[in-house]
Amino acid sequence: MTAIALDTKYVNVLESLGNAEDGLAEAVRRYATERIGEKIAQLHREISQIQAVYGISYELFYARVTTDEKYVTALRSAHPTWERDFNTWEFLTDEQSVWLGRLAEISIH
Repeated sequence: MTAIALDTKYVNVLESLGNAEDGLAEAVRRYATERIGEKIAQLHREISQIQAVYGISYELFYARVTTDEKYVTALRSAHPTWERDFNTWEFLTDEQSVWLGRLAEISIH
């Protein structure tokens, strides 16, 4: 467990409402859940923008660029920056998975 400095006025309020440690833990859990939700929403917006350009999901795009040479050839002429977009898309998708995992982790406890 990590110690966190907290203004006495908050500790006093939490103690008057019950167990200060439980109240603080719940407040931190709610705050973290809210912030993680914001992060996931931001990543979702960025992923959606790239997905709109290519008209397919990341998973389908990945499958096509790794197995369909004709598709890749067409991409090169239609979207010269597709490889950079793909790298960004992959990073965003991985990052979203990490944050979803963190959300699941704190939601269980």
